[in-house]
Amino acid sequence: MFKKLIVVIFIVFTPSAFASDWSFGEIFSIVDTLNTNVSTFLFDDVPDLFTRLFAYVIEFIIYMTIKVKITGIELAFYIANLVLSDFGFVQLIESLAGQLPTDIRYAAVKMRIFDAFNLIVEAYLARLAMSYL
Repeated sequence: MFKKLIVVIFIVFTPSAFASDWSFGEIFSIVDTLNTNVSTFLFDDVPDLFTRLFAYVIEFIIYMTIKVKITGIELAFYIANLVLSDFGFVQLIESLAGQLPTDIRYAAVKMRIFDAFNLIVEAYLARLAMSYL
């Protein structure tokens, strides 16, 4: 059986069956190229694939962590706005600002001091709300 296979391979792969510039040494270069391609795939490309896959997983975990933290900050800020509106903090500031002299109140409104104060209180309440989340 083995002898018949060798005879068939020798008949099929005779140099006359190929182009005139074909040489028997070309088979060795083809085998060497195939060996290089297979070894490059197994020892270079496969480990790089696992490295890239691991990097993508870590990148996705970091992305989701940042996304969750941003969502938590937005929720805490929304809770702070609700607390301030329930306490009527803006109305309290407006009533206290109404007791100031006209020129000082006008300057404070133009400099947006009351808005800055409201933002600072919202930030402190958001930090308080974040400590409970």
